[in-house]
Amino acid sequence: MITPAPTVGHSIVRRLDNAADLEDAATAIADNLLSIGRRVPPSDWLIVGGSLARGEPTFVRNEGKRVLLSDVDFLYVHSGQDPSIPAEKLIETAEQYFSVVDLMVLPLSGYRSIRTSLGYDFKNLGLPVTERGIPDHFRVELDARDAYEILLYYTQAYFWCGLHDSWLAGADTIQYHLVTNRLCMKILRATAMLDGAYAHHDFDRMAPHLAERMQAELRWRSDPDLPPMSVGRFWTYLADALARFDIEFGQPRADAVNHSRYATTSSGRIVARHHHAVHHLARAMTTAWPITGDPRALATVKHRVWAQYTGWDGTRAQPSPEEYFRRYKQEIHDHLLAMKVQAV
Repeated sequence: MITPAPTVGHSIVRRLDNAADLEDAATAIADNLLSIGRRVPPSDWLIVGGSLARGEPTFVRNEGKRVLLSDVDFLYVHSGQDPSIPAEKLIETAEQYFSVVDLMVLPLSGYRSIRTSLGYDFKNLGLPVTERGIPDHFRVELDARDAYEILLYYTQAYFWCGLHDSWLAGADTIQYHLVTNRLCMKILRATAMLDGAYAHHDFDRMAPHLAERMQAELRWRSDPDLPPMSVGRFWTYLADALARFDIEFGQPRADAVNHSRYATTSSGRIVARHHHAVHHLARAMTTAWPITGDPRALATVKHRVWAQYTGWDGTRAQPSPEEYFRRYKQEIHDHLLAMKVQAV
């Protein structure tokens, strides 16, 4: 039996202080989600994760209406050997309702095996939008490795989004500040996971300084017409995060794959290689940032360290960190998912 749209809508905004004011907007979103779910054959499942499953999506006002700003994350689980409906058709349908859609596809066996934050989102918190609900599964327990994977992923995103080049160019658009804000929240959330938080609104499970920073980010995100915060805070947050993870692990850790169940997978080794690249940059840049406090000086450190890492000798052009991570963005995304299915 499909859950009624008002019930789904209530779940979507349950963590927000103004949930009552968002009832109509949330119900409309729920109607759209259930409409997409009706496109899925009855033998399969469609599950919503991310901020909607956590009950904390972001809305902004646009012409007097509440508009969903958050991405919509779907997981399509198929019971047969192959999907019963092409993923492209589901994406096409979803994009009729939502501006930013991410759809992952897994067989039932893959769904049951995934752990990490991906499994937590789509198992522990997953919001079903098809009649079958959610497949039988074991609940996922998260650890420091899972949090560190998130930290490194969104540090990579800083580069493939080109935020540093935009910073140097004096970017001051709302879109630029929204992306910076989103990545800052991801860094804070990954750090807060070490103390048992998971959602952005788990303030009572965060260290006081993290809760204060997260609340400031959420306040601005809900009203991006407010003056933006300093762009350099990303590096302040990341420096604090790396220091906290060093304490947790007992030493600096170059990746979130080795010394884990994913280390023996072929996809895990690919993910680890990309982790090493961003970790090398992050260590040098977070060390330099408190000293320089200047984006141009930080860019100099970035170029120097990247040349050392890639072995550039001046005789051939090397891609910048932005070009590198942009080129491998899809590979990183695909192998992060694959290694979780490959692990036994």
